Amino acid sequence: MLARARRIALALAVPSLLALAAPACTASDDGSTASEDELNYRSTAGQEYSLSADVTFKLSAETLALEGAARDEAVTARANALRLSVTSAISAELDKIWPEDERISRAGVAIQFRQASAATSDLAPVGDGASYRVKISGEFSGIKDLAQKLPMKTEGDLSYLPVTTDVGEGPTELRVTITPVARSLNAYPKYLALFEDGLDIAVHFGGDHHDPPKDIDHARSTYDDLVRSGFRSPVARFEDLALDSGPLTSRIKVKGADVDVRVRIYHADMTPPDARQPLIDTYKQSMKEADVIIYDGHAGRRLDYSGVVLAYKPARVSVPASQFKDIETTAKQQVYLFNGCETYTGYGDKLYENPNRTPENTDVITTGNYSAIQRQANQVNSFIHSLIDQKNGAWTPKSWDSILSKMNAVGERSWVHIYGVHGIDDDPKLSPLADASRIGQACRTDAECGAADSKCVAVSSTRRECGAACADSAGCPAGTQCLLPRGRTSVDDMQCLSR
Repeated sequence: MLARARRIALALAVPSLLALAAPACTASDDGSTASEDELNYRSTAGQEYSLSADVTFKLSAETLALEGAARDEAVTARANALRLSVTSAISAELDKIWPEDERISRAGVAIQFRQASAATSDLAPVGDGASYRVKISGEFSGIKDLAQKLPMKTEGDLSYLPVTTDVGEGPTELRVTITPVARSLNAYPKYLALFEDGLDIAVHFGGDHHDPPKDIDHARSTYDDLVRSGFRSPVARFEDLALDSGPLTSRIKVKGADVDVRVRIYHADMTPPDARQPLIDTYKQSMKEADVIIYDGHAGRRLDYSGVVLAYKPARVSVPASQFKDIETTAKQQVYLFNGCETYTGYGDKLYENPNRTPENTDVITTGNYSAIQRQANQVNSFIHSLIDQKNGAWTPKSWDSILSKMNAVGERSWVHIYGVHGIDDDPKLSPLADASRIGQACRTDAECGAADSKCVAVSSTRRECGAACADSAGCPAGTQCLLPRGRTSVDDMQCLSR
């Protein structure tokens, strides 16, 4: 059995390999900035939560001596300092409850803090104004039924996680409440925008510090998988691939028209050890030009250090996540996959700091736990196939739930992974192939319903009618709902049907 390692972007020393598997990440938090807006999110394997605590703090003598706006400014600065220290204390307590070795060796123990979500609210004086109370909160991605699996305490109607930290007067026990955040509705990627002028997919395999390294095995597995699937390779064999080789190519049929699919694969062995800059340049070029940008490699919580780690030997070469905002891009529709450890912690937020990247034109898949290095790039290959696979010679779109459920299931240790996607609130809920005008029309065969994924469904013992593929009822016309037809079991079979 091949050893598997966690994919953690090393800051100091290489940790020892674990007996079963290990993820790819750096395990230390850096400072975050306050976020006024929630970053919408959906996962089929996990749930997003708001963890919050009411904190009371005394004003210093210096602050009490201030008046008016000067005092308000000092109070706000103190609350903001507590915002960082309290959310860090909550994250540290969760790491203590479920340390790294448990989160990569058994199911049901995963939670990750999104650093940019740390926020304050309800700041108000207490009594004579010598103290203030503030609510401090942050968003975390974790397993479902989180509160049932943590060592919660209950007092009356209040259920809370006790977290001890110093808010200025010595150790204080905070009562941290856990509230599920409403998930984004299931939707489809904006396929038709992605497919304009063909679909360009760039797959960047990061370097690996383990011995033996697995990064080239991952790159080879994606190359071999594409060739087996009918892609034409620009070279005779995987070993001949170079940065300038050009893409593997294929073609899919979308709404009767041909769409060219081009997949470019990059890995560390394409450059000599003493000349790694082209790896960085190529990743930046992908951010500017590609429709789908995939990173498969080491990652972690230190966003000014972790990011896209393109090589390790003889020296570490990376694009830190904190630099995403400075990379030249356009406003074209894009999808990103950051397949490394704990990328939920801030990769999406840092990407959205780029002036051309917004939740409206960018969907971002991140990991809410560790990401195990495996024999092959299972999640990468699954993701690519979900975007482009055809059935009976025709392409049919997969919703985000379909894409993520497969990614969350195909790993060699799939229960470790929590893949989720940000930025999908404005994505379409009705199939891009659908002809909504035919929904509800009487039919005898699927062919009468106008699209490859529209079905002729028996709605009663005497009537069959046309549906249209859907991800959520929000995309269905009035009087219809997104339902699973009788006898069907897959999310891919959902149809808008009369109520």
